[in-house]
Amino acid sequence: MASRDDRSTAPAAEIRGLSARTAHLRQASVLRTLTERVDALPDGINLGQGVCDLDIPDVLRSATIRAIESSRATYTPYQGLPSLRRQIVERMERRYGLRYAEDEIVVTVGASGALSSTFLTLLEPGDEVILFEPFYPYHRSAALLAGARVVAVPSSGPEWKPDWEALARALSARTKLVVVNTPANPSGRVWRREDLSRLGTLLDGTDVRVVSDEIYEDLVYDGRVHVPPAAVPELYDRTITVSGLGKAYSITGWRLGWLAAPQPLAAAIGPVFDTLCVCAPRPLQEGAAAALEALPESYYGKQRDGYARRRDRLAEALRAGGFTPSVPAGAYYMLADYRERWGEIPTSQASFRLLDELHLAAIPGEIFHADASPTLLRFHFAVDEPVLDEVTRRLRSARGGR
Repeated sequence: MASRDDRSTAPAAEIRGLSARTAHLRQASVLRTLTERVDALPDGINLGQGVCDLDIPDVLRSATIRAIESSRATYTPYQGLPSLRRQIVERMERRYGLRYAEDEIVVTVGASGALSSTFLTLLEPGDEVILFEPFYPYHRSAALLAGARVVAVPSSGPEWKPDWEALARALSARTKLVVVNTPANPSGRVWRREDLSRLGTLLDGTDVRVVSDEIYEDLVYDGRVHVPPAAVPELYDRTITVSGLGKAYSITGWRLGWLAAPQPLAAAIGPVFDTLCVCAPRPLQEGAAAALEALPESYYGKQRDGYARRRDRLAEALRAGGFTPSVPAGAYYMLADYRERWGEIPTSQASFRLLDELHLAAIPGEIFHADASPTLLRFHFAVDEPVLDEVTRRLRSARGGR
């Protein structure tokens, strides 16, 4: 008879009785292999997963420590602490003119917790979810986990604008959700108000809802302005806005996010999050409330400007290394075409060649597409300047410093 230890190491594919809706999560992961290989290199630099290892604000750190030392370690309401929800409400009205009540906010365990809860609340098996390629893979995974079918709509051009005709064709009686990611991971696309209005016109007369992932809302470059879909009158009633502080405050591992939606939607999604997680961690909520209250808009501007400089440095280094970067309008990722350097090879092969040649990890473009992938790798630039210095040196030396 097999021991417990023997049984626990059996591959998931050999275990009977696993749900079909989780099958996509058991597929071999090129990302896992890349991470393991770059971590095994003494001088490996991971520009793949956007972990964001910059410093966090002192006021956030101090307030969280005080909360740990002085507050009770009990549950909060599943919607989140009133003090944090109040700060989110004030932030959304101050920035975007969006007026939500505190009971229309649900604080979650990361933006991912908000997305999962929303998908599970709104989707039935067989419903269709529209994603714009290149899409954030978690959006696809979460939709599939909820039993939905993903319909991909391509985007193209320097601004990664969606193919509107393809979108119109994709909309059907089975369409339940359209996911907007602005600023977008991995393309850095920032949706403009006129494009959001066009989306609203297309959805007029339907029951399709919009899930808007705005976790990078603080990182918009070159004078562009972040416009939440909910700020467009045609979309407000049908939009669930998801955001958080992981990127702006460099606390990706703290897992603190939220959603905002009209009260009936927030009231429906909140208990699903309660079932999944009960609540977000109390001391982190207290620290976040203090930071949102104390930090001026100039803090976010300084963060944005620092990222813009890193973006420009990485773009220059990639060009020197034989890549053709697509300079993003927002977020902290950059797609780069590698054909000039390696020709028409598969994206996973390109990512491992980069790792072997320069000890740099980047994400293969295939994971951001439903079917065929263009010849792209995704790099992130949420790193300290000395790391970027070394990345620049390696890329330049590889091409003779051209």
